[in-house]
Amino acid sequence: MRRTTTRSMAVVATVLATGLLAGCAEELPVPKPEAPVAAAVVTQSQERKILDKVSGVVEGVTKAKEADSLSERLSGPALKIRETQLKVAGARKDDEPLTDLNMEMQQVILPSDQEWPRSSFAITVQPKDLTTPVLMAFDQAKAREQYKLWGWVRLLPGVTMPQFAEADLGSAAVAADDESLKETPETVIKQYASVLTVDKDSKYAGNFADDDLRQFFRDYGKLQVDAINKEDCKGAFEVAYEPTKDPVKSVRTADGGALVMAAMISKETITAKEEGCEIGPPTKTTQALWGNKDVTNVVEVNYEDMVAMYVPPKDSEDQISLVGYEHVPSSVSNG
Repeated sequence: MRRTTTRSMAVVATVLATGLLAGCAEELPVPKPEAPVAAAVVTQSQERKILDKVSGVVEGVTKAKEADSLSERLSGPALKIRETQLKVAGARKDDEPLTDLNMEMQQVILPSDQEWPRSSFAITVQPKDLTTPVLMAFDQAKAREQYKLWGWVRLLPGVTMPQFAEADLGSAAVAADDESLKETPETVIKQYASVLTVDKDSKYAGNFADDDLRQFFRDYGKLQVDAINKEDCKGAFEVAYEPTKDPVKSVRTADGGALVMAAMISKETITAKEEGCEIGPPTKTTQALWGNKDVTNVVEVNYEDMVAMYVPPKDSEDQISLVGYEHVPSSVSNG
């Protein structure tokens, strides 16, 4: 007779995935850098108008559940991720997969660069669902184009953010190949993809402080393997990360380091290796995306990801550290 593994760990897995990003109600401290040297090319009142325009589009799309107008004020990874979240919310028939993108901000980081493209950043107040604040990046590709939401991450609980120049003075963009940092922004993301994929076995592991995302995969992977092993089916769990071709967004911090935001894609593979064993999708979201696929001994889940890292200046003894991430399932297959 064929053995079938029926894993009832979906609730626990969901708690693991969402609990990491639940935070307390305290606001992040407003930084006070010592020696700002630039002037913002976008005023705080102009930024507020930008936020209101973006917010109007996001709210309208969320209510209508139609993604067609998102491109008016979203671009790049943010557009892909929000479209994916809307697809997942539709499949699940609830709004839980949608990140709260309220535009009430506790801090804005405005650009000082005279040229384009220009990027600004902002940190929200804590959302009503008591998840952690959201760090957003906005991009203006050309002088006559609108600012659009380019990407976002949910901040880690209890994270200490780097300091930035006062908003009115502006913060300079950092080039992808800037060598004044421990690692260039484009190199950081490639190295971190390796660390997320093989954890401590990566040759770059020592460059990075341990973080909640890596711990999540350890815990979640063990959960899935243990559930399969209970049925004597020899479970295995793997995750693989790689950067997308989207540009890396970076802004200078007050200490000469940089805040780096980048898009990634990832795949997790859950396998029952014993002959005759079958497994299905382990969470409510993956079940909704599964549809009518045949059950096999493999479940593969593809994700759209965003990460934000603090990269210290080159002469610092500090490690590179994760400050936030977004991890959104986009499709599921049976291998």
